[in-house]
Amino acid sequence: MMQGLVDSARAVGVFKDFHVWTERLIEGAVCHAHRRRNARGSLFRLRLLQREVHKLNYDYFVWLDPDTYFVRPPGKVLRVLQGSPVHASLESDASSTRNVPSDWCGCSLTNYTTLMRFCGVRSRAIFTVDGGFWVVHHDVIGTFCELAWDFWDICKRAGYGFPLEPPLAYATHMLCGNPYAHALKKAGDLWAPDRTGCFARALPNGKEWKCVDRLTGEAFRVNPAIIHLMHSSGGPDHRDG
Repeated sequence: MMQGLVDSARAVGVFKDFHVWTERLIEGAVCHAHRRRNARGSLFRLRLLQREVHKLNYDYFVWLDPDTYFVRPPGKVLRVLQGSPVHASLESDASSTRNVPSDWCGCSLTNYTTLMRFCGVRSRAIFTVDGGFWVVHHDVIGTFCELAWDFWDICKRAGYGFPLEPPLAYATHMLCGNPYAHALKKAGDLWAPDRTGCFARALPNGKEWKCVDRLTGEAFRVNPAIIHLMHSSGGPDHRDG
């Protein structure tokens, strides 16, 4: 899948560095030896950020999941920061009365919002997040990871062994200043996740499509330059195109 991501980026003229921790060669990327560590599922991304990524000589680091596809050049990706040192696409308001499912990541929405508020989140809306795209400034990696791990530990003591997304949502709420400025709908021209399988059988063609809120089921139109292709086990390498 990672080869498909890099190929799609190069095909539209994106020539920024891609760093990949892998056991095989990814052409067009800077490859680092993958070392298996005792990480808790998707939380390996925080470990990687702490132990390896921070050593690289860049001001900002952008995480993209391997099942990602570039439709066109994204322009200035850092515009999503809105003056903040971090960004993650805050997606659904877990405190909304319009939500259809009652839980997220194995935790009731009520308990998730309670945990977030107990740990210091003050915004009216308490958002979920998609872990497929996030940005962090080099100088706040330590604080970012500390916040995420502290939240994970508190939630674990409360009975929830969360994956990456809830700690990522918490650290983003705490560091981004204005969480509403980091809502998914605010940057629908840059990145969005395909939750309903719009591109399960064919690659994106650059046309507008409907993105669906994971909690309310509300559909809204987006046309992002970068798409998280979530409904294909093969990712962009294994589609008709």
